[in-house]
Amino acid sequence: MKLLILLFAIMISGCATVTKDLAQTLRYSDGKVVGVKNINFKELQSRKRGEACTWNILFFIPMYGDGSIITAADNGDINNVELVGETGIWYFPFNKNCTVVFGDSNN
Repeated sequence: MKLLILLFAIMISGCATVTKDLAQTLRYSDGKVVGVKNINFKELQSRKRGEACTWNILFFIPMYGDGSIITAADNGDINNVELVGETGIWYFPFNKNCTVVFGDSNN
């Protein structure tokens, strides 16, 4: 019982750490890296954005969600995916990984 209480206390007192930054993982749909210096943020804001996330235990044991590009495009109502990136956060012992897609200009 004491072990369970200790594990629970560790879980709720953990701190969140960003594991993936969208600006550093952004790439074109063909896989070529965009590069932080080449990101046009105003142009990026004019595009539709979709996101799909998964929750895991210890980075690799899936718990919930579907982080596929198809799901992200569907969530953003995007027909033509042009950019793909990832975001992530680690909160011991869980982590959240999200696939982010951009496409179809909003204009």
